[in-house]
Amino acid sequence: PIVEVMGKDNPWFDRMQGIVDDMWAHARVESEFGAVPTSGPEADGEQLQALARLFTMTRDPRYLDWGERLADKYLLSASYVPERLRDHGSEIIGGLGLFHAVESVHRPAKAKAYLPGLRHMLDEVLEKGTNDDGLMFNRLGGGGLSDSWGYNYVSYLCHDMVAPPPRYTDGLRRTLRHLAKPEYKDYPWERTSIDGYADSIEGALYLLNRLPVPEGFAWVDREVAKHVARRGDGPIRTTPLWSAHKLESNGVRTALQHAMLHTRGVIARPWDLDLRLGASPVGEGLVVVLKSASEWSGRLQFDKPRHRLAMGFSRDWPRMNTMPEWFVVEPGRSYLVEDLITNSTETVAGADLHAGLAVTLEPGVERRFRICGTE
Repeated sequence: PIVEVMGKDNPWFDRMQGIVDDMWAHARVESEFGAVPTSGPEADGEQLQALARLFTMTRDPRYLDWGERLADKYLLSASYVPERLRDHGSEIIGGLGLFHAVESVHRPAKAKAYLPGLRHMLDEVLEKGTNDDGLMFNRLGGGGLSDSWGYNYVSYLCHDMVAPPPRYTDGLRRTLRHLAKPEYKDYPWERTSIDGYADSIEGALYLLNRLPVPEGFAWVDREVAKHVARRGDGPIRTTPLWSAHKLESNGVRTALQHAMLHTRGVIARPWDLDLRLGASPVGEGLVVVLKSASEWSGRLQFDKPRHRLAMGFSRDWPRMNTMPEWFVVEPGRSYLVEDLITNSTETVAGADLHAGLAVTLEPGVERRFRICGTE
């Protein structure tokens, strides 16, 4: 997730690449497709997710070669279906979907060979691993509901981008609409941890980023407010950390993703607890609203197409462990910035909007801006 936000010009990317390179340099698990460093759907799926990213960020063909050793095992037989559909088992679903998407661009013949196996896996999971509303079970065949349902469905979105016409997208929209049903209010994904709520909400956000279904957004807002943004009746600014479980990193990441949904990726720097920031799409543009209880001066930093500029993807593939893009500015394009309070307009380069639009707020005075691209 850190590399997804920061790109490759930082020590986090170097460390990620070094770990993966070392794992493959010492691969000791023999398979009919060559030596691999991991064994089992969790670790193999995680490798496929990392290898797909490392290839697009470096164009080093070793990462596709290594990934094919893993993908061949699962997809060439056209018979693989995972038994476990929740975390620590279902990572292979998202991993195969993303890796197949990248292969479709860079090695299309191999992607074509993988397609029957991928479809078999996806179809079998739908048939045997979901309830009538499309929510996934913990295991193939039934059981409680999996908090990884949205994570798994990114593979279905990747498929429909690679192999049109859409095969799964309408069904995913129906699943998001079904979240309005009473049985999914406060559903106990994991009884003792925030982790289950965070995973389920985060997966839903991945889907809603592509399929903006109102019932899904309403469900996300309600579940975040009840189970992630606060515990009990206290606001997040005064409540203690939830527990020491993983330092609640999943909950923190989900809270950030939910906030970015409601600012459409706009970040105010420096942040202040007195500041209120929200944004909403209007036509092809964006309206940003700000208000502060105290005087504030800073910059509004707009998101850029990180999938292409930071990750090297030719398309914004749906994928696990990302921070979704909601509204982005192209560095080489110009944008009209209209102050809706003063009715003044200026033209600003996309690169300057990403660096940050200077704004000053008087206490209690709301400001509104509309941003849209020039022709």
